[in-house]
Amino acid sequence: MAREIFSHNWDKMTLEEQREYRDRKLSHFVRTQLYPYSRFYRKVFDEAKVHPDDIRSVADLKRLPFTYKTDIAPGVEEPEKYREFILEPDQESIDKYMPRAQLMRMKLDRMLKGEAHTKFSLWKKFGPIHVQFTTGRTGLPTPVYYARDDMERMSETGRRVVELSGIGDKLKCEETVVINTMPFAPHLAFWMVTTALDRAGVMSLNSGGGRVLGTERIIAAIEGMNATAVVGIPGYVYHVLRTAAEGGRDLSKIKLILVGGERVPPGMKEKMAELLEKMGASDVMVLSALGFTEARKGYAECAPKGDTGYHLYPDLDYIELVDPESGEPVGEGEDGELVYTCLEGQGTCLIRFRTGDFVKGGISYEPCPSCGRTVPRLSSDICRCDSVKGLSLTKIKGTLVDQGAFFAVLDKHPGVEDWQVEIRKPGTDIYEVDELSVFIAAEKGADEEKLKEAISAELAAATEVNPNTIEFVSKDEMLARLRAGTGMKELRVVDKRPGC
Repeated sequence: MAREIFSHNWDKMTLEEQREYRDRKLSHFVRTQLYPYSRFYRKVFDEAKVHPDDIRSVADLKRLPFTYKTDIAPGVEEPEKYREFILEPDQESIDKYMPRAQLMRMKLDRMLKGEAHTKFSLWKKFGPIHVQFTTGRTGLPTPVYYARDDMERMSETGRRVVELSGIGDKLKCEETVVINTMPFAPHLAFWMVTTALDRAGVMSLNSGGGRVLGTERIIAAIEGMNATAVVGIPGYVYHVLRTAAEGGRDLSKIKLILVGGERVPPGMKEKMAELLEKMGASDVMVLSALGFTEARKGYAECAPKGDTGYHLYPDLDYIELVDPESGEPVGEGEDGELVYTCLEGQGTCLIRFRTGDFVKGGISYEPCPSCGRTVPRLSSDICRCDSVKGLSLTKIKGTLVDQGAFFAVLDKHPGVEDWQVEIRKPGTDIYEVDELSVFIAAEKGADEEKLKEAISAELAAATEVNPNTIEFVSKDEMLARLRAGTGMKELRVVDKRPGC
């Protein structure tokens, strides 16, 4: 059991079976892979004076300190800090830390099959074959690596998301056509959706989103292909539906909207359903999914109600909630910050990782009243914590952005004397796609066109979000903007989105 990649009985186990499975898998992982081959966690264990054999259940994890985004994020001084989290067995760590029985099997393989075969087998198990990126605290992207089995896990959890959304049950696979509007990028959202749809065996168009295929052509594809489902970032999917409704388009075949990448308020779900109803659709399910790159997987609500929370995977990871200030665990159903631990993996592996996501409503361990699955369920009312160590994060256009990246790019940019960034929604519609505007007071004699091109490219690279506009203003206007709050603190990043 401890060596299987995932359980085919993942959603039917009793709580006692889940605990037994989870604890055995974690203990085996820590003892045979995490401690031997993770430079970061070997140091953490040694400094905490915890032996890998001491971790026999998830309850023992409290003996270890939390891992923060700042621990993994690369910086100018440590550009390869992320490598410490990749499981990288070498001869020294194998000889020193590999469990004796496992080491004897490897030596026997080497004798019978040769050195080349042994090295290839090791690489086949641990060698990274895929990389995705998340935001670092300095604006540098943080690589997250996958080995072969990690890709299998991501694909399987994506399939579970598809299954939870009703495809294969409420919607027959052979009758389902999905338009995937997730943007083409080395990000979890795109890759998990793409591999999941292939694994589920449904017809799909991976459009690349508005910047690739374009909104009008996506709407035409939904109509022309008689699409029954649309997947994407909430703000952009809402924009597609609103544009289609304003144009009087026929989206009557749509039965499912599945969105993820940013918080989805209940009001947005209702608006999407209303827009589709105006375009002839009926009995539409609007569901949301949660994912974060460091987990290398995502979780979803289930059909048909879509208000029963994100269904978790007791065979693959352990999710706990803690008080953001004290770090102490909270009880069932209580609010808390999401802390993630993988039960097995290769590539980039994290335990006790504080995500900075604050869950209102906590975790429920009762069987789902909608689908009957026995897995733990996480409340879908999630926002960002203000107490995330060393980071100031916000979602813009579905991308998690560290606001420090704006300072890193603009503070030292030649030609920029002063600046301000503004995040807002177009018009009065709170569910529309975010707009990012940059205001610049340029140095005297600066070439504004070249400056605009350079700033746009550098901000896109640092935050993975393209500014909608870059506007040059006078020094007096910039001063008024920065002091608009009448306080001592300059208003460098202004978030004008409702509720922010």
